[in-house]
Amino acid sequence: MPSRRESGFTLSELLIGVAIIGILSAFAVPSFNNLMVNERIKSASFDVTAALNLARSEAIKQNGAVTLTPTSGTTAWAGGWTVTDPNAAVISTQGAYPSSVVITGPASIVYNRSGRSASALTVTLEVKSATAGTTSPRCISVALTGQPKSAVGTCP
Repeated sequence: MPSRRESGFTLSELLIGVAIIGILSAFAVPSFNNLMVNERIKSASFDVTAALNLARSEAIKQNGAVTLTPTSGTTAWAGGWTVTDPNAAVISTQGAYPSSVVITGPASIVYNRSGRSASALTVTLEVKSATAGTTSPRCISVALTGQPKSAVGTCP
């Protein structure tokens, strides 16, 4: 009677495979964490840019000054912000971001009725990681024309 060979893995082969997967995933986890923080930074910068565009369009639509201010009352924008119309009624609010994201900028940004920045200078907001690492900060600048511009890198 011919012997039949059984197919499958032995226990030692299975343990070696699990060990290799464990070693490879140990190298992948730190870069995955950086990827997650970079995506949070990118998302926060998109939200800030969208809020600036909303404030600008509302200023033109309502023919009055619209203000964008951080809810913290300081220059820390990561706690969220509000967009208010000329009558101080809230148009839009944004909630707080995770503690891994830091957003710094002026105490407020005001758009006049023509949609231009009420500031005499270019206003910048910086979105970056709270921890040092290989993350990419973003700089959002609002020129006198009022149009926000987002770029990868630190603010000048």
